[in-house]
Amino acid sequence: MKRTNVKKTAAALTIVGVLLAGCGGGDDDDGEAATEGTFDEQLVDDTPGVGRSGRPTDGGGERADPLDAEAGPVDDDESTDREATAGTTQEPADAVTARSPEVVGVGTDAEGGLFGADEPPPDPDRQRGNTFEDYGYRDFVATSTDPLSTFALDVDTGSYSVARRWIEEGTLPPRESVRPEEYVNAFDYDYDTPRSGLELTIDGGPSPFADDRHLVRIGVQGEIVDDRDRGPAALTFVIDTSGSMDRDDRLGLVKDSLTILVDELHADDTVAIVTYDDRSGVVLEPTEAGDRDEILDAIDRLRPGGSTNLEAGLREGYALASDAFRRDGINRVVLASDGVANVGVTDPDQLARMIREDADRGINLVTVGFGMGNFDDVTMEQLADQGDGFYAYVDNEDEAERLFEHELTSTLLTIAEDAKIQVEFDAEPVESYRLIGFENRGVLDRDFRDDDVDAGELGAGHQVTAIYEVELRDGVSLDDRGDIGEVHLRWEDPDDGAVIEIDEDIDLRDVDERWSDTRPDFQLATVVAVFAEILRENPHAGLGYEALPDLSEETERIAEELDDRRVDDLVVLIERADDLV
Repeated sequence: MKRTNVKKTAAALTIVGVLLAGCGGGDDDDGEAATEGTFDEQLVDDTPGVGRSGRPTDGGGERADPLDAEAGPVDDDESTDREATAGTTQEPADAVTARSPEVVGVGTDAEGGLFGADEPPPDPDRQRGNTFEDYGYRDFVATSTDPLSTFALDVDTGSYSVARRWIEEGTLPPRESVRPEEYVNAFDYDYDTPRSGLELTIDGGPSPFADDRHLVRIGVQGEIVDDRDRGPAALTFVIDTSGSMDRDDRLGLVKDSLTILVDELHADDTVAIVTYDDRSGVVLEPTEAGDRDEILDAIDRLRPGGSTNLEAGLREGYALASDAFRRDGINRVVLASDGVANVGVTDPDQLARMIREDADRGINLVTVGFGMGNFDDVTMEQLADQGDGFYAYVDNEDEAERLFEHELTSTLLTIAEDAKIQVEFDAEPVESYRLIGFENRGVLDRDFRDDDVDAGELGAGHQVTAIYEVELRDGVSLDDRGDIGEVHLRWEDPDDGAVIEIDEDIDLRDVDERWSDTRPDFQLATVVAVFAEILRENPHAGLGYEALPDLSEETERIAEELDDRRVDDLVVLIERADDLV
């Protein structure tokens, strides 16, 4: 699949003008072309649906996920989420590797190019055999037809780190790898922090995609628990030591990451290590983190070789985690792998079902991806989803330090289970809306208050950000009526099982007309969402690759205001992406 090389001319769309003026994402003809024919219409056929993992269902009975497109007209009594019916016109995920096998314009500009004179070109093997799932993208939903939008919270960030890996190696990421919510959630925002549980922060601003639309940002912030106040942790690491991990950016980086983590644990936390190749084995029985030398010695002994029996590794890892279970503490399995499984059970759905019961017992799973080239993003993302944990990807030492020194340890304590959001837009002021991302996190509207339905888990300090684009009806003035809907957030307290629901109005009465006058962290969320929409070539965004230079300029200005290293890195990443167009 080869991308179009776009010439940057004076007449090209500039995101600076769009954002600062709060208008114009392209001319009317472009907008009409982008929305001609809904994805609901494209999916009305007799083919089986696509489940949460994106793989075909058996076509019988009620589907558990609203992304499973049902044939025939939608029955309003069934409260089916129209906006969650994601369409796709791309090839099957199993066939997806990169957009183009070519590496464009790298290794030639020693002064200002992507690679310095002494740096080698990217390894083409790392661009082959990778598995990503195409979840499609959401169509605009007419509010008069379906005012409700419901989805499970998601704190994954792996998709963003995967993109960074591809871009830094000289290739734009496969668009099927782009999950916008994971790009947005890779950054920190200034939200209200609750004393306990979760809190909502809602704001908005002009949309960069069209002059008659606005963005609504919904921020969820988890309570922050001091590391000294958490209970003891029992961590069981399941490490892929198959032959495919025999690279510095795989097993070598895994060993560095574990070494970083050991120094962050409490002395009475326990660490256990299971490895797997053709078969699984216990390298380290549950050992208190105070015995640092014994743990580090076990890490140092890890060696690659053999095939990849992920099933055996997970079974032995969960068995060991059960033996080490702390009723008064935190129980976590951490899978470090490239996601490949070629021995035993290899299907992501079957592997996910295998760990579901353990997740229900309170043993959560964090999956951490390493390496590229025969990397299975689908398996890693879906295992974390079914294991009530989160999925991250480590592409370099800085990310290893961020994840294992800060993120993983600070969010060990689960503070909210089965967390989900339902947004109800008012059909009087809102013509239509679309949720940006969360395509594989949809929940049936009628299941919002069904507490037996699995949703998302959040750890202490976790944030989740969701962004909607809304189209107001003609003549609606936000100065007169800023209240355009309501957000409901529902979750279960893991300590006492109490179900909590809070709500907040979507009030855009005081929204700034100029995008540059909005909060800096709102601007950050916007540019990150725009970047993701451009990379996955979403026709509803209306912005092409020619917007990347101006997006970089805007991000650089925001970076100066926020003084955040990750935002500085984002500026460079967008610049490099533009070099690859």
